[in-house]
Amino acid sequence: MRVPTQGASKKEDFQVALRAWAEAHLEEDDEEEEPENGPSEEFSLSVDGVTTAIVPPSRPGSSVSVQSLTAEERREEREFQLQMAKLKIEAQQEERRAEREAKQAEAERAAKQVEAERAEAAAERALAEKKLLLAHELSLKELDLKAKQSESSNNGGSILTGPAGEKKVCIPKNVVPSFVVGDDIDKWLAAYEVALRAHEVPEGQWGVAMWGYVPPLGRDTLLTLDQPDQNTYPLQKVTLLAKFGLTPEGYRQRFRDSTKQTTQTWVDFFDFSSKALNGWVWGNKVDDYKGLYDLILREHMLNTTYTELRQHLVDSKLTDPRKLAEEADLWVSSRVPKKVPGGDSHKGGQGSQQKKEGGDKLTDKELSKGPQKNSQGGGGNPSFSRFGKKPGTYDRSGKSNPKCMECYQYGHYKGDPQCSKRAPSTTG
Repeated sequence: MRVPTQGASKKEDFQVALRAWAEAHLEEDDEEEEPENGPSEEFSLSVDGVTTAIVPPSRPGSSVSVQSLTAEERREEREFQLQMAKLKIEAQQEERRAEREAKQAEAERAAKQVEAERAEAAAERALAEKKLLLAHELSLKELDLKAKQSESSNNGGSILTGPAGEKKVCIPKNVVPSFVVGDDIDKWLAAYEVALRAHEVPEGQWGVAMWGYVPPLGRDTLLTLDQPDQNTYPLQKVTLLAKFGLTPEGYRQRFRDSTKQTTQTWVDFFDFSSKALNGWVWGNKVDDYKGLYDLILREHMLNTTYTELRQHLVDSKLTDPRKLAEEADLWVSSRVPKKVPGGDSHKGGQGSQQKKEGGDKLTDKELSKGPQKNSQGGGGNPSFSRFGKKPGTYDRSGKSNPKCMECYQYGHYKGDPQCSKRAPSTTG
């Protein structure tokens, strides 16, 4: 007998099938006779689309026929058959569940494999694109480098290769001005620094680049440096400045002698004077007020003396103005001519030790020059002061064509009767 499965879930279908089968068999007459060959009634259960045929077997180990079984025993037999059917159905369901899980796991593994293959393919494409991009950039850089090398060879430039991690730079020759002996080395060095900054040359390579542009005279000077210092730009700069006369004293003379040129603006003149002053001050390692005070006072003392004494004081390299003054007094006292009886010096020359008018002693400059003649040609009392003439007098004999500063005419001086603009004298 076939019992159709009803209900929504598997469990409900199974319970309905068992209940229908039990009702159909328990209502039968207990006295109904079985066939002679024993129980051969066959029924089937249909659960989840699977039909299972069930043949009621005899109890294991029992050889008693169904005809001799009582109603109670037949009921137990049916319950046993139901349990067997239930176990068989559960085993089939478990088998199908395992199959479904295996199929699902296989599908998941296949999906993961497909995803991995896609990711691998995408990574390979990205790597290939990156390689192509790098190859393109490399080719562009090679072309750029070849172009710079070609330009450098045409212009006579140089290519600098820095240490590891620093880029290569190319400096065309025509960018850095050529230095000619007689030019201003300070201006040339400034132009050299501007050119290297414009080409983004690291300052650590400035000393190496200098050898390609320095003139032969400067190259010989740089070779006198110690080998570790030959490629150090600050030391190269100081050495070249000293070689071409721009020592602190050279900067001082440049500052004192500077005048505004007609082709200069006042800003240009300020920049020139400022640079000269900085070279003078910083070259003497002055960094405070006391140092600047001593520097200016020392310069003033050197400017008010004569050549021999000045040269001696400069050679002494004294920076303290008081010590400089003491050295000057010592040098002058060692060179004053000794007096001899009769008023004449041991060197001769009447009046060499005479006093000036007003009781003043002869100046150091007069002593160094020896006897001087006065305006009348005599060889005694000099008629000039420290600045070359006697205070309050004007020696007009040396000018052949004097100029009046009142009427600006030649042939007379201001205040002379010949002056056309002289105020007429009033007589009372």
